[in-house]
Amino acid sequence: MASLVGTWDLVESQNWEEYLKEIGVGMIMRKAATSFKPTAIISRDGNKWTLKSVSTLKTTEVNATEGVEFDEKTPDDRVVKSLITIDGEKMTHEQRNAKNGELVTTIVREVVDGRLVATITAGKVVCKRIYSRTA
Repeated sequence: MASLVGTWDLVESQNWEEYLKEIGVGMIMRKAATSFKPTAIISRDGNKWTLKSVSTLKTTEVNATEGVEFDEKTPDDRVVKSLITIDGEKMTHEQRNAKNGELVTTIVREVVDGRLVATITAGKVVCKRIYSRTA
């Protein structure tokens, strides 16, 4: 999992606005969110992970222990129950509705050809966010 650790700049998004619409983000916030290119900072201390997203719009930070459910406030202010698991060189991040437990979003992070690829699924919408490692 050392391949995920580092600082990554967003270089490409596929179906990002469609994903935001699927999870109920309003039009004004969607337009703002699609115009920013955040930096992702991923760090690890044993089985504890920190996932930070930095942009001029908003900075968010998730602190999680592998395999332990936690409360998460998403960048669009939803409160979800989340779980991060590791399988080989893939990190899976599940976000469930805090009230009814239904799966809302699954984010699979992995390094492919030297780039961080976050494949985000909500309902029938699949989005990819591709990042390059900063120097």
